[in-house]
Amino acid sequence: MKKVLTSFIFFFFSFLLFAQEEGRILISLNGEWEFDQTKTAFPPTKFSRKIPVPGLIHLAFPRILEYNKFFQKAEKDAVMQEQHNFLEDMDYTPMYNWYRRKIKIDKNLSDKQLFLTIRKSQYVTVVYVNGMLMGSSIECYTPIDMNITGAVKFGAENEILIQVGDRAWLPSEAAGSTDKEKVHYLPGIWDDVFISATGKLKVDKVLFLPSLAKKSVTAKILIRSLYPPQMT
Repeated sequence: MKKVLTSFIFFFFSFLLFAQEEGRILISLNGEWEFDQTKTAFPPTKFSRKIPVPGLIHLAFPRILEYNKFFQKAEKDAVMQEQHNFLEDMDYTPMYNWYRRKIKIDKNLSDKQLFLTIRKSQYVTVVYVNGMLMGSSIECYTPIDMNITGAVKFGAENEILIQVGDRAWLPSEAAGSTDKEKVHYLPGIWDDVFISATGKLKVDKVLFLPSLAKKSVTAKILIRSLYPPQMT
């Protein structure tokens, strides 16, 4: 069974790598981005800082204004409290955090579907491309995947703007972690960011379900159609 499972997984991932090499193009957006903060949900008029991606907000340079507050010891000892609401002990100003990157998209990709993927970002992420809202997500530990094709200017420079909110604004239904020992939660993009160019059919998700009793492996593959819904 182990040999069968190993062989199957090796074959399948070899197929995925081949398919990616043949039909999917990845454009990494990791590296240095422009960065700044605002008290309101409007983007800054100018960007005065740089930040690495992946990188939480404490990695911005010059440092954010309240940098020291995120690393100072809390005045109250939250560990001994049976119930702890970190909002009551918050000693910093919640801010909107803005990441900006400009990138030229090759004209040869105009027949492709382009997806922007943020593998992990916290807390409450909103994406704009060339001033157009692409979507938002409250996910903190799973990838955010957005189709940005309609906003892209092929053969020209494109502005990607990512807004990341504060832990204080995370909805209660989101998985954002709560730690009785913590008062300060650092927001930001903390995993890879990239654009993938694909065809009209996209392998979206893959799930392997091995069964020792049956000596088998069931593979569930979700294929996403990117054809307009009006087309037959």
